[in-house]
Amino acid sequence: MNQFELVLPTRRHMLLGAAASIPTATAVLMPAQGQSAQNSLLEANKAVVRRLIEGVQRDGDFVLFEQLFAADYVDRTPFGGFEPSRNGTRAIYQSFRAAFPDWRAVIHRQVAEGDLVTTHKTYYGTHRGPFMGIAPTGRETTFEVIDIMRIRDGQITDHWGIGDSAGLLRQIGPQN
Repeated sequence: MNQFELVLPTRRHMLLGAAASIPTATAVLMPAQGQSAQNSLLEANKAVVRRLIEGVQRDGDFVLFEQLFAADYVDRTPFGGFEPSRNGTRAIYQSFRAAFPDWRAVIHRQVAEGDLVTTHKTYYGTHRGPFMGIAPTGRETTFEVIDIMRIRDGQITDHWGIGDSAGLLRQIGPQN
């Protein structure tokens, strides 16, 4: 995706004197037409994912969850034991929030291309409720994740994710 397009002075510009200050061997780099609109869409898509992380995951706003997730949403890599749907994803978030009431994320980087947003983040939380059959330990935990989400019309339609769930379970499991 080019951010700039090459604009050469045209013969018409030369005749009108518009390019008099531009040497004939020099090209001018101008923002590509439509680039601004594309950048705005990419930023809007990233903002949707940030609203999910901050509003739903951190703050527990499940009214916002309903607004952000499309009815036909599919989780392409569902967390173990949860269905790959909007209902399954809601249950995952509720499970995490019940087990880690101070669950929050730090976004390290976020990249958008086309309709996809990739986010690398680390979750932090204190294990204060049962999680996957493990009684609360009171331990501070961290959990790294890389998510890819497809955004359509301001809603999340698809999710692919890789997270260190084994590392999380080691943190809350029996200690040696």
